[in-house]
Parts: sequence; structure tokens; C-alpha cells
Amino acid sequence: MSAVELGEPVRSAWNVRYPVRLRDGALVEAVVYRDDTLCLSTQVGCGVRCVFCASGRDGLGRSLTPEELEGQVEAARALGHPLRRLTLSGVGEPLHNAAAVLDFVARTHAAGLPASVTTSGGTPERLEALLRSPHNGVTVSLHAGREDTRARLVPHGPRLDEVLGVLREVLPTLTRRKRKKVAFAHLLVAGENDGADELDALASRLGPLGQPLHLYALNPVEGLVGARVDRAGYEAAYARLVAAGLVVRMSAQARLDANGGCGTLVAARRLTRGRTEAVA
Repeated sequence: MSAVELGEPVRSAWNVRYPVRLRDGALVEAVVYRDDTLCLSTQVGCGVRCVFCASGRDGLGRSLTPEELEGQVEAARALGHPLRRLTLSGVGEPLHNAAAVLDFVARTHAAGLPASVTTSGGTPERLEALLRSPHNGVTVSLHAGREDTRARLVPHGPRLDEVLGVLREVLPTLTRRKRKKVAFAHLLVAGENDGADELDALASRLGPLGQPLHLYALNPVEGLVGARVDRAGYEAAYARLVAAGLVVRMSAQARLDANGGCGTLVAARRLTRGRTEAVA
């Protein structure tokens, strides 16, 4: 029996999203972007529990095994997806499963299938190990410019000062090629972290580091904190950060697509099941 089984996909013009059933019955997700990039899950649930994120709404179940990480790649290829890139940015915090993830990154690099990783930071030691690994990109999710906002939105993640302290120490020691593959992420949540003060604080922290910032828009999930900023608000935030001197990358359409939000399919199924049980 395979370590994982991909269920019936949910398709859009940009993405194909699969429920991933594990041998013990646990359910995670994988998303194929543009038919050639696979977004993998690394854990069942997530202990970071960002208040707007479907992946951690029920906390952490367990970490995926190396076999289960590899199984997602094999299953997607078996369905005909010509994968060229991998990204560990699905359900779970990769650095809470650091041994398996770092080994996976090294093995896929050696096999010519580059993997990138999105993380909220993890411990300083694990973040440094990831930055020095043969990754194809590390995106550090901040979602705040102020510590109080970070603590509210990312309640079980490391403090901004801790995360950025690691980056200040490690970035100058990396090769220019590797530094170019390190970026930050800020997910705009209307009324939470899209205000001028928050954006200015973020720009002040990131400016000296010189790394690019990915600016994302929230795909809201019923029952969780947050609403999506409208297009005007998104563009205003982008303009403010650029004016402050940051290199800001707007979301590709594949990421803006609601079907690209990993964890939302599992959340929707749980919500539907809960309603059914309540009616019964």
C-alpha cells in the first residue's frame, strides 16, 4: 500500500488541489500549481495556529514521515503532473518537522527536483540549518511589523526580533546566489495588519536586510479571524511598502485563486461534517 493516496481533486483555471489520505486515516492536502509545481504538506494540522489559517484550526496532529513526504511527489507524478519544482508550504510548519524536511530538501536537490520552504521561523537553530541547506528558496512568513500584532496573529510562532536576528546573522555569510533565494511574506488580513502603522513598522524592520517581500491576500475561511482586503487596499499596501524602499512581489494569480489556499479543502469538509452532525 502506498504511503499516501490522493483523493478526488478540486480544479480551477490555475490549480489542482488534492485531499491526501495517509495510512492512519489522517487527511492533509497537496496543491499542484500550473501543472508543474507541487505544494506539499509536512504535518497533520499545525501547532503554530495562525488565527487566520485553516491548517492549524484544530492544532497539531502529528508530523509526516519521510515516506509520506516522498509519497505526495510520487502520487502527483503518477497522475501525470510533470513536476519541475516542489514547495513545502502546505499544511503544517516545516521546521516543526525539521529532520524529515531537511533530509527531503537535500534528497530532492540531489535528484534535480528543487524544493523551496515556507516557514514561520521555528527555532533559531532550525532556521539557520534551513537557510544553509540546498533549498531552492526560503520564505519566512512574518504577517506583522509589530510584536503585538505578530503575537496575536501567529500565537505560537517565534517573535519577530528572534526570527530577524537569525537572518541578520546568517544572510551575510551566504553566497550571493543563496541570498537571492531568501524572502519574506506578509499576508494582508483586513483590519488586522494592513494599516499604515503596521506596514511602516514592517518596512522599517525589513529595509536593512535588503530581501524581497511577497505580499499575499487572505483566502478567508469561515470561523477563522480575518477578511480579505479588496483590490484597492491590496494595491495601496503594495504602493506604501514600495515607497518605503522594499522590493515587493505581488501574488501570482495562482496564489490569489481561492483554490490555492492549502488547508481550506480539509477545513471545508470538517465544517460540512460538523453541520451535518448538528442537524442529525
